[in-house]
Amino acid sequence: MTHPGKALLPGFVNAHSHAFQRGLRGHVQWSKGEDTFWSWRDRMYRLANQLDADGIEAVSALAFLEMAEAGFTSVGEFHYLHHLPEGTAYGDREELAHRVVRAARRVGLRINLLRVAYQRAGPDKDRTREQRRFCDDRPEQVLDAIRRLRAAHQDDPAVSVGLAPHSVRAVPRAWLEAFSDFDGRIHAHVSEQPAENDQCRAEHGMSPTALFAEVGLLDERFTAVHMTFPQSGDAELMRERGSGVCACPTTELDLGDGFLPIDHLAGIPLSIGTDSHAQIDPFAEVRALELHARGLQGRRNVLSSEDPDGLANRLLDVGTVGGAAALGLDAGRMSVGQLADFVIIDLEHTLLAGSRPLPAIALAAHPGVVSETWVGGQPVCPDRGAIVDAAVRALADVDWGPK
Repeated sequence: MTHPGKALLPGFVNAHSHAFQRGLRGHVQWSKGEDTFWSWRDRMYRLANQLDADGIEAVSALAFLEMAEAGFTSVGEFHYLHHLPEGTAYGDREELAHRVVRAARRVGLRINLLRVAYQRAGPDKDRTREQRRFCDDRPEQVLDAIRRLRAAHQDDPAVSVGLAPHSVRAVPRAWLEAFSDFDGRIHAHVSEQPAENDQCRAEHGMSPTALFAEVGLLDERFTAVHMTFPQSGDAELMRERGSGVCACPTTELDLGDGFLPIDHLAGIPLSIGTDSHAQIDPFAEVRALELHARGLQGRRNVLSSEDPDGLANRLLDVGTVGGAAALGLDAGRMSVGQLADFVIIDLEHTLLAGSRPLPAIALAAHPGVVSETWVGGQPVCPDRGAIVDAAVRALADVDWGPK
């Protein structure tokens, strides 16, 4: 296989995705009065409760298609649509999880289906009508679902299943304790919002990170998603326990969440995700880590070294090696024994002309420079037209409410 004028890089790993939220794009960029994460969430609930199983599969496939075209080869799908909108189970209790896995495999991506546990709206707050689709009644139901999903997909090495306690807001302490012996990857939203930290301290007398540590979940299995507002002592706990952080900068900016304080999290393994899919672009995610640090610290090349390619290598490693570690994959490097997941970059693209390749790829590129994506040594060649058409049909009848 020869590719003159091309560069071969490890495939990017998207460690945090809510695939159905790809349907929000272009429909949530207006407001009457103040718009925050919480008002955005109300509109997200409208979408979540209007998609049927076919629609969830169709919109998920669209998200995964865009990921593959952008250079992602694996995805960690933080999956919390489990039931019918009124909260009752499908005949096959894991119907929607199977649909999301099928969408990823139709495209050709590897997937770690991170099955979400969700019980309540918040401390001393019953689940809302809009959240019934997400919720289980007992932690055992979550673990049973994971066992069924693992059994159903055990013959496909490109599919794995992990656990995702949604957040300390949505999952009570007793549930977290019940999950402490889980034997796989564990991801959770952690300290995304100041209100989340305040609620956790009021209920438990500690930060979300400290609570995860106290119940036995904070170890090398654990990835904290967002971590935009870490509390005093959190970083030290994470370094001590070997836990990682998944940043989703483009979503965090879109939602007004804040900036990852990357200097505060030095020494903690990092990965990236595209979360709500405001855009799907691994180059933008890794680049944002450096650019946000520059804006916060008032200097350039914050994550750099004296090696001319040092900054680029560090950022690209977050998008490849870091993501693979977060999902438990033997991937992220071009070396013997690693999965043959890679992307081919067009070095003759106008954007890269005359540039030092790696810094230009990491700090200036976009998905247009990706000419091919390979997973397991095979090119990813999904039926783009059919996937796009199905998603467009699924979204055509969504009622977005008053504008």
